[in-house]
Amino acid sequence: MTPFQSFILGIVQGLTEFFPISSSAHLQLVKALLHIPDGEHLLHFDLFLHTGTLFALMLYLYKEIPPIVRSIRTLSLYALALFPLVPAYFLLKPLRIAASNPAHLGYYLMITASLLFLAAYSKRPMTPSPCRPKWKSVLCIGIVQTIALIPGISRSGSTIATARLLGWDWVSAAKFSFLLAIPAILGGQALEIGRFWHNSANAEALPASCYAIGFLSSFLVGLCSVRLVFWIYERSRIVPLAWYCLLLGTAILWVNPRG
Repeated sequence: MTPFQSFILGIVQGLTEFFPISSSAHLQLVKALLHIPDGEHLLHFDLFLHTGTLFALMLYLYKEIPPIVRSIRTLSLYALALFPLVPAYFLLKPLRIAASNPAHLGYYLMITASLLFLAAYSKRPMTPSPCRPKWKSVLCIGIVQTIALIPGISRSGSTIATARLLGWDWVSAAKFSFLLAIPAILGGQALEIGRFWHNSANAEALPASCYAIGFLSSFLVGLCSVRLVFWIYERSRIVPLAWYCLLLGTAILWVNPRG
């Protein structure tokens, strides 16, 4: 991988991480366009990209984090939402690996599009629920979050759409989803780092400049895109994103119907 390629991938990660369009799907597609073989050998580099957007998210929401940490009830609700990820990651690993076949990427983008369309056209009244959300709603969002372990299904898209279908307004749903993403991403990165050290012989040794450029580009672009996505949710302009996922998924299946 060249520094220019790492720069492009960092931009893609920063642009797509917070939009409900699946950053993992876009990274797979751009790697294919740049003729970069995807797989375990790029695990360390991918971690740097995700760390860049994670830092951008934490910086943007830094005022929202302390009240959560100080409240036992709120911490318990976030823990409840995270709980379904544990059995999904470990107990359903064979199913998750089989479902992660790149040949299915177009279908998963269509699933994301369907969830966004359902939420966008929902007639349920909007209420700012995260002030005192009910545990049943939080658990439901956590369960839906597990399907985003499959590349191509947007984590933010599935959780925010579910929250909207439960009656939350778009901005409150987005804040809860992104705050929930922080421990989810940190936990996932801890697991991936452990897997990396266990399989370090399979990792590709890239120049330090690639890691630095990928991290910085994903961080800086992520800072801009997270603000833009909240601007979109503030104005409830979700339908164009749903159409984007639907058209991209259709294009992928049309170009490569057999994967």
